Formats: sequence, structure tokens, C-alpha cells
Amino acid sequence: MEKLKLASTIFLTSALIMGGCGNFGKNADKPNREEATLIHEDEKAGGSVETGDGYGFTTFDLEIDVEGKDAIEAAYDVTGNLKVDYENKLSNKKLTGSDAMNELSKLFMDILITKDTPQQEVIDKILKYYRLDMYSKFDLEVDFDDGTKLNIEDVK
Repeated sequence: MEKLKLASTIFLTSALIMGGCGNFGKNADKPNREEATLIHEDEKAGGSVETGDGYGFTTFDLEIDVEGKDAIEAAYDVTGNLKVDYENKLSNKKLTGSDAMNELSKLFMDILITKDTPQQEVIDKILKYYRLDMYSKFDLEVDFDDGTKLNIEDVK
């Protein structure tokens, strides 16, 4: 009798494991079935880097001049099609498309600005990122996802 209980317990346990972990759906044998993908919580709610929600803004337009000459220009706009341009004359980089996006993504993730970040803190974070001590012109325009705008213009 005890062997019967043990055998039925093993059978029931293995059936539950196979049912819970197995892939017995109607498309299990099809080679072209869809693979599961991981989705970040923000993407599920409609946000991603392509829509701007990944960084918190839909446009980012930066221009920094050093000693009266163009030094850094960065443009990121997702209001229509994704448009990204980046030029850093101090390090001789001029990038577009995915190369520019990779470069700007590093900047965005380092500075992490929000609509509530004070203007001087935004300037300081960007200058620190580019290792600049001074500038002759700093112009930044950011349109945040919630419709608020940040506009910093400083000429020295």
C-alpha cells in the first residue's frame, strides 16, 4: 500500500511539473512559433527610447560654444521619425543615426535630467560630462514628455 502511495505521489508530482514547465500548447511543435521577449515596465506602458519616454523627453537640442567657436552640437527629436545628430568639434566627432544615438544615450544616462532639475544643475552636469570648465555660449532646449519645456540660454 505504501508503494502505491509513493508511486502515485511521484506520478502526480511529475505530471504537475510537466504541466507547469512543459510547452504543451497548440503551437509547441511549430518551428516558427513566437519567442517570448522581455519587456521593460516603461515600454509596456507605452514608453521607450524611440518614443522619448525612455529618457523623459521628446526633443533635446544642445549647442555649446567655447571661445566663440562651435564646440558641441547635439540634436535628438522623436516627435516624428527619430532624428539624431551629434557633433563634438573638440574631439573631432560628427555622427548621425545609430552612432549618434549611442553617443547621446551615454550623455542622457549620465546627466539624467528631469523637468524639476534646476537650470544651473543641468548646465553643471553637461559641462562635467564634456569636461569643460568654461563656455562662451550654452544653449539647451528640451521638451519633456509631459509637455513642459526647459530653455537655457547663457552667453558669456
